Amino acid sequence: MIHDESSGAGVVVDPGGDSAAIGRMAAEAGSRVDAILITHGHADHLGATAELAAATGAGICGSGEVAMVLGDPDRYELFPGMPKVTPAAVGRLLEGDTTFTAGGIEVRAVATPGHSPGSITYHIAGGLFCGDLLFHGSVGRTDLPGGSFEQLAASVKKLMLMFPPRTPVYPGHGNATTLVQEKENNPFLTDLDW
Repeated sequence: MIHDESSGAGVVVDPGGDSAAIGRMAAEAGSRVDAILITHGHADHLGATAELAAATGAGICGSGEVAMVLGDPDRYELFPGMPKVTPAAVGRLLEGDTTFTAGGIEVRAVATPGHSPGSITYHIAGGLFCGDLLFHGSVGRTDLPGGSFEQLAASVKKLMLMFPPRTPVYPGHGNATTLVQEKENNPFLTDLDW
């Protein structure tokens, strides 16, 4: 969750788990949930979306891929045993690169396909929230339907050209990192033409 302490505005990125726990965290921070930003359409990143939106009145933002998955989650289940996703509607459909305001917080959405066709990275408060595109020392898998390592590499390179080297990166799993740390040390990126 990213929030503005002075206004109480807040956005949640990829509520994959317990919507009640997210609501408690927001309340403890003195914040409200004004928008839910989804990086891509996999259940572990959007599992609590419908419940959180219903509890808070927050709008859901995501790509066409996210809209399809949330519209008919059973059809797009990747693996048996994945968390069940309750259907919901995407209120702000994001296509390409765009900037918008969610609850008073400026959000820049950057299309970063590769892990999935509709993956989006959000630039908020100086940091990048990239879902499963880039990890500390690794990258997202590309062997799932619609995945492409070539697109993923191009998306990572796009971010490195768009933002300063020391920009913090907050992956959907694992530790935070920076763009420069991954450019210099990530074994999956060593063969990219910089």
